[in-house]
Amino acid sequence: AKQVQTTPSKQSEGLSYRDLLDKPPNPKDVFDLVKDISASWYELGRELNVPENDRAIFKRDPTLSCEDKLESVLSKWIGKETKDVKWRVALQALKALDRKDLIKKVINYLEKPEIYKKYISIDDFSPCEFEF
Repeated sequence: AKQVQTTPSKQSEGLSYRDLLDKPPNPKDVFDLVKDISASWYELGRELNVPENDRAIFKRDPTLSCEDKLESVLSKWIGKETKDVKWRVALQALKALDRKDLIKKVINYLEKPEIYKKYISIDDFSPCEFEF
């Protein structure tokens, strides 16, 4: 079974996977994990409740690549500093966009293998059955 290996940021040391679901994501970490969705940056922004005005500004800027627009949307979302800026909400947005591949990547990133061994394998994990 194939495994995705990433290293959680210092802020997550000592916290369980479930604790991390309700913590705000580190901007660099979340971008690195979901940059594969850059072509769908606009839809992700909508799912994360980034205001339409902001998404429209990013959309109209011809100097921004899709990755730049994704980074802008994620920065805007994380910068809101509201209760909906947490990993759980990011996972729900990815689920709404049917990006199981990225859900798996994020969950593998967040989990503590010694506690959540049954979710480590990409091949064995079904994000649709997982509650977040």
